[in-house]
Amino acid sequence: MKIAIILPTLQGGGAEKVYITLGEYLKYKLNYEVDIVIFKNLIDYQTSLEVINILNRDEKIGKNAIKFLKGLYNILKNYDIIMGGLELEPNYLAILFSRILKKPCICTHHSLMNKLIDTLYRNKRYIFHILNFILLRFASMNVAVSREVYENIIKLYKIPKNKCTYIYNPIDIDKIRELANEAIEERYKVIFDRKTLCFIARLEEYKGLRKIIGSLAELKEYNLLVLGNGDFKPYYEYARSLNVENRVFYLGFKNNPYKYLRHCFALILPSEFEGFGLVFYEANALGIPIVGSGIRGAFGENNEYGIWAYTKDEIISAIKLLENPNVYSYYKEAGLKRIENFRIDKIAREYEKVLNNVL
Repeated sequence: MKIAIILPTLQGGGAEKVYITLGEYLKYKLNYEVDIVIFKNLIDYQTSLEVINILNRDEKIGKNAIKFLKGLYNILKNYDIIMGGLELEPNYLAILFSRILKKPCICTHHSLMNKLIDTLYRNKRYIFHILNFILLRFASMNVAVSREVYENIIKLYKIPKNKCTYIYNPIDIDKIRELANEAIEERYKVIFDRKTLCFIARLEEYKGLRKIIGSLAELKEYNLLVLGNGDFKPYYEYARSLNVENRVFYLGFKNNPYKYLRHCFALILPSEFEGFGLVFYEANALGIPIVGSGIRGAFGENNEYGIWAYTKDEIISAIKLLENPNVYSYYKEAGLKRIENFRIDKIAREYEKVLNNVL
């Protein structure tokens, strides 16, 4: 069985990492042929999967629409199943070419759609909501990454329940722990001279980095490590205005964030919304307590697995709570225990059932 996973790029986001993890397992453990098809040649992540880019990194899709669509057609005709690896454009293209080529397609959903569209695509929100309402019912199956996202798309777009399911994102626990054991560079060791909080995400305002920086004015014994793509300058200027810039360290995107995360006191991501919150579970795999918001399931209904904190004051309270050794130990062990439910072998088998059912 040949599977094509459509993504805009392979730059540093959670969904991209998920489909590398899943694709490599399907290919090398379950003997599927899996390739990743990207709009443009923009790649951060390393993978042993074949990555096929339609356009070069500097080419605009709008100015090269015919080349783009023709290239996508010529690629996708060689596959048995087409998978949209992200909501909106990748899903729309998966549905379009599945109809043209008469092949099954799977659309995937990684975010709470109303919050994603209304936050990032406010000027186009009506267009995207209408397209979702019309198109998603034509997918062979819609796979959401959490129950919350599953319920969200059914409610918003009235998709028949027999065309929806949810499968949690896979976590390659053993690989994360292996990578975490790599030595950190000598020049970065100074970051961990004191307790360090870690933020891993794209530098988008809705991810909440500004609130964490604001909390450092009171959390005077802590450094903050920031990992992820984006424009750090406005955050640095904000840190300077609070006189905490010497305790904020920005390293950009790292293929192996785990070797840094392993040395941190806690992971913090006070996001406005998440569909799954992959980085929370990666921290669980290393026994690093999690603090943040965006998706209730990552923390448990009653904070069984982490401490829900959205505002600056809640972040400060959560970190002070973790300073209690008994509380810290509880969340360390809770994370290590719950992550076993997300092992890649278990999740890949759930995807395998979907793949077989849509053929």
